[in-house]
Amino acid sequence: MSEGTVPVLPSIARTIRRVPPRAWLAVALAAYFAVSFSLSWLRALELQTTTWDIGLYQQALWSTAHGRPFFETADVETGGYRSLLEVHTVFVLYLLVPLYAAFPSQATLFAVQSAVVALAAVPLYLLARDRTGSAWLGLAAAVVFLAWTPTLSSNLYDFHPEAFLPLELFTTVLLWERRRYAAGFAVAGLGWATFELAPVLLAAVGVFFLWPSRETWARWGASLRRGRWGAVVAGDLRGALWNSRVRASLGLVVGSVAAYVVLLDLRTGPFLTWFGTTPLPVPPTGYVIGGTPAALGLAWGNVGVGFFAKVSYWLLLLALLGFVPLLAPRALGLSLPWFAFTLFSSNTNYVVLGFQYGFIAGATLLIAFAYALPTAMALGERWRTRLRSPDRPPSETERPARRSTRGRWIVAGLAALIVVNVALTPANPWMQDRGLGSAYRVSYGGGGGFAGVEALVGLIPPGATVVASDNLFPLVANDPNAYSFFWTQNNLLALPFSPSAPPAYVLIADNRTAAVPAWLSAELYNSTVYGVRGVDWESPAGTLLLFETGFAGSFTAFGAAPPGTVSEPGSALLNPEAGIPATFPGGPAGGAAANAPGVLGTYLQGPWISLGPGVYLVTVELVAIPVPGNPPVPANETVAWVGAAAFAQSAYFGVTYSYAPLAAAGGATETFSVDAPGPTIQFEVQEVALATDVEVVCGSVSVTAA
Repeated sequence: MSEGTVPVLPSIARTIRRVPPRAWLAVALAAYFAVSFSLSWLRALELQTTTWDIGLYQQALWSTAHGRPFFETADVETGGYRSLLEVHTVFVLYLLVPLYAAFPSQATLFAVQSAVVALAAVPLYLLARDRTGSAWLGLAAAVVFLAWTPTLSSNLYDFHPEAFLPLELFTTVLLWERRRYAAGFAVAGLGWATFELAPVLLAAVGVFFLWPSRETWARWGASLRRGRWGAVVAGDLRGALWNSRVRASLGLVVGSVAAYVVLLDLRTGPFLTWFGTTPLPVPPTGYVIGGTPAALGLAWGNVGVGFFAKVSYWLLLLALLGFVPLLAPRALGLSLPWFAFTLFSSNTNYVVLGFQYGFIAGATLLIAFAYALPTAMALGERWRTRLRSPDRPPSETERPARRSTRGRWIVAGLAALIVVNVALTPANPWMQDRGLGSAYRVSYGGGGGFAGVEALVGLIPPGATVVASDNLFPLVANDPNAYSFFWTQNNLLALPFSPSAPPAYVLIADNRTAAVPAWLSAELYNSTVYGVRGVDWESPAGTLLLFETGFAGSFTAFGAAPPGTVSEPGSALLNPEAGIPATFPGGPAGGAAANAPGVLGTYLQGPWISLGPGVYLVTVELVAIPVPGNPPVPANETVAWVGAAAFAQSAYFGVTYSYAPLAAAGGATETFSVDAPGPTIQFEVQEVALATDVEVVCGSVSVTAA
């Protein structure tokens, strides 16, 4: 090292230590809030938030503020539940009703969630500081929680009451450690009112504080060997009942069990009368509600369902905490209820990053992390000493230098842990769309075109009946008459509409057309039922269409209309299930699409474009080539079908071809006329192979405004 060079790690360590830990904690809280809120809002601008799970909370809060306690239509459609409180006992959300009534927006719920998650780092900081005697280690625990991959990846998945659990559990444990039991019970009460799983986790907290210490177990073991185990244990138990912590912890266990039973009874009993709701569906529709393993969907047979994913998930959670919680096995026991639930459930979403369930795991694992820090530091010091000077203790002059070295390695280790965690969150663009949970579906495109989306939604009058694509429902959720399509086709969806009583408005996103029921699709371009009220050509979800019953005027358009002229090589429209790349005579190598030899079916499909109203010419290049080794192909053998259609409209044309016209030199170029009656989405051309002895090659498909 050259003279005057400052080592990086010591410099960073000195810079950090110049600022008090509490100040760094404030910086960490502010940074987390800014990042999580910004990315949450970006997902909303990109239309990645959906009915499940922010739209239903918006509607529930809006309904509560307007006299219908937690009414939301998403659970009416999917399970017959007339109140969110039948599904989840989220009484804590009553605290948000005035705020949401004043600021009825997705942004309000994003801000609340980001703030609650950020604030959870404060009691964790205090708990770790109390356990270790070091504010810096308290800060380390808080920052690790905020940077932990499941924390941010859960935060970015819309809005969920599970986000309150880390704050409530961290605070309860902190208050129990400080013997402030009255305040602890108040916080536990909030937990009971937050989510039906909270009483189980809080009961585990009570058991944690009741669990005998190592010394007690050792004394009991010694008394067992001497034959006096019963008397010693009985004496310890009688003495423990005079201990305020034991009595408070017993109260927490009993109170949590009672809370679970009462909350279960509320969902299955009094709510039916108080809120005019209906009995729970029989059989259940997917929600786990009940007091038995069977009612909760738990069974031994489910252990093998996604077993590798379950084990990998929990190992990953521990690895992202540096396996530190393993050093506090008693505190790690707090995670056993949720670990067992995920293991015996058949729902593998519980063990996927990017869903809200990371909050549940984090509420217990980070407590174990805080309790394990003293052991981790002691082990680290022991190993460092053995590696550096196994034969002699450090001198007085060496000790400060060793403490400095230890600080550098702590900073370096924490920095590496934080970098790895952040790199695996949705904040890293490389992680988007990696097959993980919903939080990872964000494109970082800036939400261009959202103003047009809001303007289009603004055409719907307040209180109107409307059914919307799930990614548009959050924009109309402040309306008790708003309903949502599923994200895919769902024939069991119980929409309260029919051909004789359709909704007044239908709001559809280009990327969700498959979810629209067939009966409603048949009505949309029927001018006696609906008209196109408005269109947004440039939304993040593609073209959006708003249909209104009885509308016969000119539609309102937002954004630039599509060009109406598209030309695609056949290879760009290849359907890999039945087609292969091919070469059209005189065309570029591999630029065409053909049916695989001997394979029937749709080998080309697309280009799924949007069209404004008007007349278009569709041109298709086709050629038929006999498959080698087969007998000569009869001239009149039917070898292909070509058709065109668009979402919710009748087919524009469908033509079959015999072999002879397509076998001529250079093939055939066919042109068809299409008359789009209004703004059109998902326009496509299909080409289907009908003979196994012929390879039908498509060179290109073009659409041109006439």
